[in-house]
Amino acid sequence: MKRFVITIGREFGCNAREIGRQLAAKLNVKFYDRELVDMAAQVAGVNNDFFESADENPGLVENFYTEFGYGATRAFYSEQAIEAQAFVIRSIANRESCVMLGRCADYFLQEFGTTMNAFVYASLPYRIKHIAEAYDLTEKDAETMIKRIDKKRHNYYKFVTGHNRGDRHGRNIMVDVEMFGVEGTVELIYKAAESRFKLTEE
Repeated sequence: MKRFVITIGREFGCNAREIGRQLAAKLNVKFYDRELVDMAAQVAGVNNDFFESADENPGLVENFYTEFGYGATRAFYSEQAIEAQAFVIRSIANRESCVMLGRCADYFLQEFGTTMNAFVYASLPYRIKHIAEAYDLTEKDAETMIKRIDKKRHNYYKFVTGHNRGDRHGRNIMVDVEMFGVEGTVELIYKAAESRFKLTEE
């Protein structure tokens, strides 16, 4: 069977990480999320000095992952950081089948022959409820968090790709998580992958 990659773009608060984990497990492939950040940081030369100071500031690493993932800091808008992220994503795609969450993977793999790009979304009230429960926040704080993070992700995706993050063009399947739930969303993407990559054929 040929190598394949499923990329998952998402609105914040859709539980996309759990969807990615379950999908990868169902497909028996690796799920990449924060690993992409760490590897890209190493390629970009960020890791060495940065992580040495982590002991002095325990929240530093978590903040780094968050900011790199959302493209919020100026350093990660640099050509070096973007090229590092592209290099890591393409290297993995050339090595193994997997599921990748975010990181503009759909854009970096647009010339890779066997990919399927999914996007998951849900209504704002649904996402507010999920984030409020997941992070023990008030609904007001959850809404603020969602809007802030979605804006950061949108701006970064637009900067790197020139396209809007939720644009249907370049997406092969888009699923409303509120309607289908996490398990239903996983099943829909899995069935699409079966058809796309002929997974049931010997």
